[in-house]
Amino acid sequence: MMMFSFGCWRKVLNLCLKPVRNLVDYLVFSSREKELTAKGIIKMEGTKTSITNLKIPDGVVGDSMRERTKTFTYDFSYDSMDCKSSSFVSQEKVFRDLGCDVLKAAFEGYNACVFAYGQTSSGKSYTMMGVPVR
Repeated sequence: MMMFSFGCWRKVLNLCLKPVRNLVDYLVFSSREKELTAKGIIKMEGTKTSITNLKIPDGVVGDSMRERTKTFTYDFSYDSMDCKSSSFVSQEKVFRDLGCDVLKAAFEGYNACVFAYGQTSSGKSYTMMGVPVR
C-alpha cells in the first residue's frame, strides 16, 4: 500500500487532472514541395487551423463532407512557415508553451511524454529538436 502525504497526493491529483494538450505546427515547404511550386493550403489563426481543399472550386455549396475549407481547433496552432511573417512562431515559443511543463514533470519524477505524429519528412524532429547548433 502506498502512502501519500496530503501535499504529495494533491500534487499527483493536479498532475493527473491536467488535460492532454495538442499542437499543430505548420512548417516550411520541403525542397520537393518548392520544386513542384506547391500552394499553401493551411491558415493559422489563434488556436484554429483551417485547411482548404483546392480541388473544390471556391463558392461551390454542396455536401457538408466536401466543404472547401475545414477548420479545427487545437490548444496551440503555430505557423513556422515564414520567419518574416508576423504570425511566425519560433522553436523557443513552442518549447516554452509545451516543453517546459513536460520537462518539469519529468524532473519531478513523473512519467512524461510528447507524442509527435505526422507524415514522413513533415518536420516532427525539427519541431521537437530545432536546428542543431554548431
